[in-house]
Amino acid sequence: MFKSKTKYTWEGWESSGKEDWVFSVKHPCELIGVHAKLIDGQLKDSEKVEYCIYSPRVSSTSMPFGLKAEESSSGICVTDKRFIISNNRHIKGMEPTLNSINFEDILSFNIGSAMLLSWFSLEFAERGDTTKRLTIIFSSNGRQHFQKALRIFKKYSLAINTDDFKLDSSFPAAFIHKIKDKIHRDYLKALLSEQEKCILTFSCRYVWEKILYKRSLLKRGKQVSYLTSKATALLTNKAFMIARDGVEYSIGTSVDIFNVSLDKVKDIGMFEENTDGGRIHKLRINFAKEVNPAALDILFTDIDEETEIFLNDIPSILNLTPSLNG
Repeated sequence: MFKSKTKYTWEGWESSGKEDWVFSVKHPCELIGVHAKLIDGQLKDSEKVEYCIYSPRVSSTSMPFGLKAEESSSGICVTDKRFIISNNRHIKGMEPTLNSINFEDILSFNIGSAMLLSWFSLEFAERGDTTKRLTIIFSSNGRQHFQKALRIFKKYSLAINTDDFKLDSSFPAAFIHKIKDKIHRDYLKALLSEQEKCILTFSCRYVWEKILYKRSLLKRGKQVSYLTSKATALLTNKAFMIARDGVEYSIGTSVDIFNVSLDKVKDIGMFEENTDGGRIHKLRINFAKEVNPAALDILFTDIDEETEIFLNDIPSILNLTPSLNG
């Protein structure tokens, strides 16, 4: 076995970035290739290292749900304050990149799979009011490592006090059976953090907007059509989450989980929109940070009246919760 003479376990060993599997280590110094020094050099004495992942490069650069990434190997370090992520394209003359993403700047995340490949994606505020997305595509056999990294991030998120509003909430073990779709249930359960309580779940059809452009002799027109896929939403005391199937895929073969932490939300509004295909519910999430875009719309159909009433009450819960707005 290769043995380094420095504190960096693999220093002196040339990495192609095409190793066979995703794996975790206890400290960045144990990461492969350039990632060890890059991330270790960024750590501060005041930070606690929670988890580290090495992810080799894969040949795909795009995934369902519109997510894209460069072909690169990645090092991921989760501390008690931020993600430190390095990427190496393994192209001669191209330097590796390093991103430091504070927990407080993360607006939302996605994680999901389509057969043998999976993705991990963070959307965060950067330099004033701009937002940026960082996505890593990896082999699905390493999904549990990225799920754990996201649970750690959520562990440090603030929670609403369900007792103040007499909300019926439960720890996952007593609640998770209410999620009917087994595939969605397993994905959502894997992202629930310590002390996270479940409040509400409901099944629905997630609505995707598809813009079609039509040309005629005199003008070029635009038409919006709507596609739907099976989805399951879960509201906890820390986040709003939605598991959604990809369109034009067999059921369960392409699933994405979207998560927005409630402590990043200024307010939420519910609207209705009538289309040729019927009534659509629009959940508009306005971010607390001054970012562009300032809001995110989630469209869905086929919810019952009780769920609709509860969702309309969410704005008052968020606006009056001291733990989120204090």
